[in-house]
Amino acid sequence: MVKKIICLSFLACATTFVNAQQGCTDPLASNYSSGATVNDGSCVYESTNYTMEDVADLNSSFLNENSGIIVFNDHVFTINDGGNSNTIYELDTMGSIIREINILSATNVDWEAISQNSQSVFVGDFGNNSGSRENLCIYEISKADIQDPSVNQVTAIRSVFRYEDQVDFTWGSNAHNYDCEAFLCTEDSMYLFSKNWIDEETKRYSLPISWVDTATAILNNSFNVDGLVTDASIDSSGESVMLLGYKNNGANFYTSFIWMLWDYNANDFFSGNKRRIEIGTMLSLGQTEGIALKGNASGFVSSEEISSVITIPPKLLKFDFSEYFNGEALNIISKGNKEILIYPNPSTQFIRIEKQNEPFKIYELATSKLVLKGLIKSNQIDVSSLRPGHFYLQVGQSRTKFTKQK
Repeated sequence: MVKKIICLSFLACATTFVNAQQGCTDPLASNYSSGATVNDGSCVYESTNYTMEDVADLNSSFLNENSGIIVFNDHVFTINDGGNSNTIYELDTMGSIIREINILSATNVDWEAISQNSQSVFVGDFGNNSGSRENLCIYEISKADIQDPSVNQVTAIRSVFRYEDQVDFTWGSNAHNYDCEAFLCTEDSMYLFSKNWIDEETKRYSLPISWVDTATAILNNSFNVDGLVTDASIDSSGESVMLLGYKNNGANFYTSFIWMLWDYNANDFFSGNKRRIEIGTMLSLGQTEGIALKGNASGFVSSEEISSVITIPPKLLKFDFSEYFNGEALNIISKGNKEILIYPNPSTQFIRIEKQNEPFKIYELATSKLVLKGLIKSNQIDVSSLRPGHFYLQVGQSRTKFTKQK
């Protein structure tokens, strides 16, 4: 009889899980659904403006056309775009050049982005304003080769690729959707984000982390960013991505933005929450070209010089978007976590769980604060002491979200 009761109980739990309610799970969104247990990517946010902190003007003429940044060993690394030298510049966090690293046997046709994983630094030579390039490539430099601060030249592996969906190479300049200035790297893959001049969307392409001959960048999906994407960055846990870009609002007057992407499924970065932050105009920022995350919510932005009617020097800026995150996918969830099966959800007094004599922790969703911990006894957790709200239950490397009602 006891076995039957347990089986029936967890059958009910499984049914509850299968019938989990989809919707917006972010309390900071304008369409937040308190009953939603599965994020369907539908969250909508109020218009958000943020003032960047100006760290320094990048006074060296070597950095006038910087295009892409990463943070590595607590320093900022940057490159210049097409027509400049094949050099990576290492800066301190105040924007001063510490070191110049020459990439041997490399040519800067149009370097537009720099990215990294735990083993390597990658430089994207895939700027394609004309839409006619058939020699798109990415250079890989071992991090071990640049650890020594006295090293000023290294070798690189050059890997050539093409876009899966491009068959026409006769486009007009800045009049096509096959330009690219942004990518990010994980341990096993690369993801490129196009700069669509025609429709101001971005296409997400995927590549393996290494290959021989010519690889095909697979078109995964797209997202309407309402502007031109110029860089991308992913935090070290893989839980947060940011896309930097700018938009022509008429008469070549540009405003800049950052798209925050989080609580997505695996590496489908457009499947979760998407929040746009307006960060200023060309008059205060210059032409924003690089973004690098230091954590899941903060980092640096760099801009190149604007020199036309007026001159705006290249800049290094920084930001902290912690206030825009509710913590649900950033501070307590580690990559690879699996969902725990619990019921009832929402709950009032007890949570039933197929665990026994294991330690648990419960965090408040909105603040990520630890509010309850203990041992699971008799396959249940007493949550009666919690105030009504939304929480995360963590058991070992597994987690789930639940709602506590009155």
